[in-house]
Amino acid sequence: MSPIDQVLAAARALEESGKVPSLALIKPRISNKIPMPMIIQGLQQYKSMPKAERERLSKLQSPVVEASSTESSITLDTLAEKMAEQFAYQQARFEQLITQKNNELTQLHNELLELKQRVQLLESQGNDR
Repeated sequence: MSPIDQVLAAARALEESGKVPSLALIKPRISNKIPMPMIIQGLQQYKSMPKAERERLSKLQSPVVEASSTESSITLDTLAEKMAEQFAYQQARFEQLITQKNNELTQLHNELLELKQRVQLLESQGNDR
């Protein structure tokens, strides 16, 4: 799980428990190796997400490993399932972003065509005078 994903998962867990995510509440829940600017970036990203996308983050949360002295409660199958869920989430997000960018390109293309038509109209009006 990337550092940003850790911040997003911590923010979601806090929100699910009824708390407002903040730097002070997120910092103790994540790895100490994550630099503060990255935590800030993750928190800003979380706050700018739509509610539906925040709810999907529950699947992103890192698996809790409860280890006894003899065995771990997490299995390879569980890890594989979590990784598959994360991959599916990332793939869906990627496809959503591609669709959004394609829509923006289509809109820009249409605006360009409209501007070309206006320029042609102005040029023809200038030639008529």
